[in-house]
Amino acid sequence: MFPSGQDPYDPDAGQGGVPSPRGMPDFNAPHYEALRPDAPMPKRVSTVRTLMYIGGVSGILLALLFVMGLAAPTDAMNEALDEQAAIAAEQGVALAIDADMMRSMMASLALVTGLYGALSVFIATRLRSRTVGVFWGTMLFQGAAGGILLWSLLSGELLAIVPLGFAATMLGFMWSKESRAYYGLL
Repeated sequence: MFPSGQDPYDPDAGQGGVPSPRGMPDFNAPHYEALRPDAPMPKRVSTVRTLMYIGGVSGILLALLFVMGLAAPTDAMNEALDEQAAIAAEQGVALAIDADMMRSMMASLALVTGLYGALSVFIATRLRSRTVGVFWGTMLFQGAAGGILLWSLLSGELLAIVPLGFAATMLGFMWSKESRAYYGLL
């Protein structure tokens, strides 16, 4: 006769009354550990956080570089554009950009890169708080950045593949089981 609580079909049932570990769910999986309130930030989330800080600071510095270009005098900018137009004409390319057009392009690029940088740094600072809004905000931000970069890549900008790879990596890391469990979405 088997003692109470023992499976009669378990071959290890008679060994000291210890129930067999067979059939027990794996509660030590990393994604379950991330559910604890005192769980440390998963490595994938901290990688996303680091990449967002790097991208954000780079975006802010690039925006400052464009703002510095806006501070150039109009005469100096026209002179540089005339030199570039002469070099392009030697190669059979017509370059029709004046100082006002260059300033508007630099202002729009400063706005885009500065906004990306500021939002990236802001979200990276918020990643430590374990709220659903932070998770979905990160997913939305990286998804929008990835969509814009994909559109840029399909428009012919081949160098967009590098930041697109980073955006896709961050989306994949945030969608992992450990990351979702860390934010309570598992």
